[in-house]
Amino acid sequence: MKPLPAAAALLFLTLSALHAAPPLNILLFTADDMNFDSSGVYGGPVKDLTPNIDRLAAEGLRFEHAYTVVAVCQPSRQVMLSGLYPHRNGSMGFFPLDPEVRTLNDQLHDAGYLISTLGKNVHHQPAEKFHSDPATDGISRHPSKLAEATRTFLRTARGQGKPFFQNINCYDPHRPFIGIQGPDDLAGGEEPSRRVSPAEITRVPAFLEDLPEIRRELAGYYTNVRRLDDALGAVLKVLEEEGFADNTLVVFWGGDHGMSFPFGKSNVYENSSRGALILRRPGVTKAGSVDRSHLVSTLDFTPTLLDAAGLPPIPGVDGRSFFPAVKGEAMPGWDKVFTFYNAAFGNRWLPMRCIRTRDRSYIWNAWSDGKQRYQTENMAGLTWKAMLAAAETDPAIKARTDFYLYRVPEEFYDLSADPAERSNLIADPSRRAEIDAMRDELLGLMRRTGDPFAEAFVARDDKTLVPALLKKLNAKHAKAPKKAGGE
Repeated sequence: MKPLPAAAALLFLTLSALHAAPPLNILLFTADDMNFDSSGVYGGPVKDLTPNIDRLAAEGLRFEHAYTVVAVCQPSRQVMLSGLYPHRNGSMGFFPLDPEVRTLNDQLHDAGYLISTLGKNVHHQPAEKFHSDPATDGISRHPSKLAEATRTFLRTARGQGKPFFQNINCYDPHRPFIGIQGPDDLAGGEEPSRRVSPAEITRVPAFLEDLPEIRRELAGYYTNVRRLDDALGAVLKVLEEEGFADNTLVVFWGGDHGMSFPFGKSNVYENSSRGALILRRPGVTKAGSVDRSHLVSTLDFTPTLLDAAGLPPIPGVDGRSFFPAVKGEAMPGWDKVFTFYNAAFGNRWLPMRCIRTRDRSYIWNAWSDGKQRYQTENMAGLTWKAMLAAAETDPAIKARTDFYLYRVPEEFYDLSADPAERSNLIADPSRRAEIDAMRDELLGLMRRTGDPFAEAFVARDDKTLVPALLKKLNAKHAKAPKKAGGE
């Protein structure tokens, strides 16, 4: 083939540039403290509660097995935006990322993206690693204000001729819950399009007890879920109205971890870690499709979003891109996830490690010594009080509350028979081979990634190792986080 004349070559390049696909825009919308099965499309118990989440799933791809790596606010989000395990990025608790860590936002910013973060800004530290303009924290329980801010941001991106990354972090359904303090209680936000009554709670999540006060608190929680759904719908409507829907990858993640109830958030149980993950990319995702094959996690969000945008990966991250699965391809080797818990808000260390497959989970509670008591924000409100009151006369609930407070060093669950993880099989001799195999895989991951608890896990019977390690970690992170934000 003869080379094109200079003028013809210039014309060819010009026409090619005109027909090249524009850079991909990204909208990452997260819920705060939302159980994976709260929405209708994930089998939620309240009828017609989440029309916007359900519609997004009907238009895109829903993952059945998606997990957060750390089931508490700041560490969860900083894993999500770094692609590194918490002991590798510096955020083992409510601590800033290490200076050398590169974020998704760094990579997008350097590629010319305009970036906005609305909500949970105090949990993205240090702020300079997230390049957010605007970075607004006071409107995340207000669907109408989120829509207004989104419209302004999209028009700014259009005016500057830049692709955008908008990260909306809705505070719902985080505590406080709407209506708990009375009919005028809006829990710091605007009126949702619908309120849920205790009479509508016909099914209590199986990891909780079925008690009247728990149903009452669940009604408040699901009302917050409705307002979250309102917010998603308002933002997606603006995306459509401003003409960006066809070239925007929408990612809904509900939530950064499970609901703020006992055995939920701030643990490593199924209902602590599993989330609702929906992606919509016109021309890429198949409408109404469901991925039941792959176990993905927040560790994989950064490499996946960079892959989707056609941008270079960040070297050395722990996560992998699951974008092939988004396109409908099979990916071998995505059959397990590893989840962690380290420090709660206020530097309260409760280290836990978990390896999880579709139907098995193994948990090591490094903190459990029979003396230390578990205490986190998920025990606020009505539910834990109701469980304690019922425990005074119900031996089964008393055993459940005692277990929650003290745990045992190791737990093993068969989720195929026990999805709520209520029957610990760690002492079952018929499970020994399964348990040993999961222990070995967990240790391998801990050693490969430099988890400081790895050798304490090897010598689990030596009760001096974890306290000594916690003393060192406390000294390293002696400065308590700011009081704003909470868990």
